[in-house]
Amino acid sequence: MPGCLETGSPTRERPPLRGRRATSVAGASGGTHRRLENCHAEIYASGAVCGRSRSRGGRYDRRARRRSPGGGGQPIIGGHNATETYSWMVSLSNGCGGSLVASQWIVTANHCGSASQGRIGSTSKNSGGEVGQIDRRVTRPGTDLTLMHLRTPARSAPVKMAQSNPAANTPVRLLGFGCMSWPGCRTATTLQEIDLTVLPSSACYAGGGTANDVCVSGDRTHSACHGDSGGPAVVGTRGDWTLVGETHGPGDNRGECATSTLYTGIAPYLSWINQQIGS
Repeated sequence: MPGCLETGSPTRERPPLRGRRATSVAGASGGTHRRLENCHAEIYASGAVCGRSRSRGGRYDRRARRRSPGGGGQPIIGGHNATETYSWMVSLSNGCGGSLVASQWIVTANHCGSASQGRIGSTSKNSGGEVGQIDRRVTRPGTDLTLMHLRTPARSAPVKMAQSNPAANTPVRLLGFGCMSWPGCRTATTLQEIDLTVLPSSACYAGGGTANDVCVSGDRTHSACHGDSGGPAVVGTRGDWTLVGETHGPGDNRGECATSTLYTGIAPYLSWINQQIGS
């Protein structure tokens, strides 16, 4: 599955923030890599989430963990219900998030896979806003950045895109419908938000990040998690937000959630995005 293994690094995996199942494939160097395959529909149907435990040799084993009855912990982990309606926020049918950046284009994560539709501009995962049908997608080679095309233009106002990555210590807001606790995932039906801080990009190098990515602070009680993949990291103020990144995965490679979070930066790929969307 393209985008699941870091391009140019055949022995290192960048673990995305979604429930996934791993199988082994032979790498270019003859070693064995763990290819992540989509189990999102399966885990939602079964009431489980795909977890990870460290195994010998520094690799990870994936297994399904049941949700704790009644959940526990706080929203998005450590956030709260959205304080405003974000016209550009998208909840995709594949269980991931996204951001409307033009009337017919959504920015999301490649590792989320395909989606048939997206609910745009609602704080509810299951109602409100408008539902757009997706007819194709295009991925920036070597990244986790994907654009999904809507069959017809959305009425909702798109979000502005960053011209440069935010500096370290910049306040940043994360949005999503993902797990509100970890381990023991309890997913949100109301959009969650949390305000954190941009870290130096190097703070997420352990998770596979580069200077083109945005690294966001986090800990056991404040973090993005499964189901937030592809969703936005934004900077700004109420009603005036700028998209700086899309959720890729954990920033320190030590856990799936409840850690710093790695976001694919928007600014380094802005020219490519504008070329695709015709701006």
